[in-house]
Amino acid sequence: MKINFKVVTLIFMIIVLNIGSVIADEISLNNGDRITGKLMRMEEGKLIFRTSYAGEISIKWGDVANVKTDESVNIVLSDETSLKGITKPSDDGKMKIKMGKIVETVSFNLKEVKSINPKPKVGGPIVKLKGHVNIGGTKNKGNTDKSDFHIDTELVTRTEKNRYTIGGEVNRAEDDDEKTADNVLVYMKYDHFLSKKWFFYNNAFFENDEFKDLKLRTAGGLGLGYQFLETRFANLSLESGFNYISKDYYDGEDENYSSGRWSLDFDRYLFEKTVQFFHFNEGFIGFEDINDIFIRSRTGFRLPVYKMFNTTVQYNFDWDNSPAPGRDKKDEMLLYTLGWKW
Repeated sequence: MKINFKVVTLIFMIIVLNIGSVIADEISLNNGDRITGKLMRMEEGKLIFRTSYAGEISIKWGDVANVKTDESVNIVLSDETSLKGITKPSDDGKMKIKMGKIVETVSFNLKEVKSINPKPKVGGPIVKLKGHVNIGGTKNKGNTDKSDFHIDTELVTRTEKNRYTIGGEVNRAEDDDEKTADNVLVYMKYDHFLSKKWFFYNNAFFENDEFKDLKLRTAGGLGLGYQFLETRFANLSLESGFNYISKDYYDGEDENYSSGRWSLDFDRYLFEKTVQFFHFNEGFIGFEDINDIFIRSRTGFRLPVYKMFNTTVQYNFDWDNSPAPGRDKKDEMLLYTLGWKW
């Protein structure tokens, strides 16, 4: 049987062209036009798009209504958040990107996009800052004489290879002029990234709590962590390492021991970046006596009020399996605060 090579070649070319059209990226413009081809990059308000009929063309980013890609792209937002994934069809004026299994899709305005597939920059490291301050309290006078005050804050400085964290919280409370709560916690951590995901860390914290009989509890150590996610929409990291614990009591016998440490830090925006859920859990277990267990947990929701201002509903849970004599093992607190997050 003879094979008609011209027919076979023609069929092959048709298949290739059809496949190329199926997998092409697509740009929708505000005037209704649609352009297919290959998204190259977007920087300084100009989108570079390669077509089969006109080569590379330049499009004003403000004229773009929608973007769909068939391959993963790198997107940098106006706050320097970096995202990587495949963009999907979305409402005009918005961009939707599929990033993975944990954060399947996130959506944001096209106006928030600073660049797509940017060229590597030469120069010093980019420094990113984020943090929050939350304040809450009540004051009652008259038949009820009661007051309480709470403040917590955290500041995180991030470069490509390093991350610095410092924070703290203070609680004060009185009932009929009698003190019922008085504690301070200060913590700090340094992370050095060995790769995009793995990092080495040093940590330390200092705690004073009169009602736990803690004149000063200190912890310091080092370990290894893994950053599963780090975006403006979701963050997830796990840590494990070693710490040295020192407990200086007002009345009880002082303690010092080596321990293992674990930590989980997670936050994620819900409902199109309106409500943020967060959970932090840090625990220590003694090497010499496994009953020396201390756990600190912070869980809650942040709800937007106006621009960077928000309200927070937060549940604090502390567990000390070996407290000072006469003290409870657990401390719980439900907080309602007004805060500023940047």
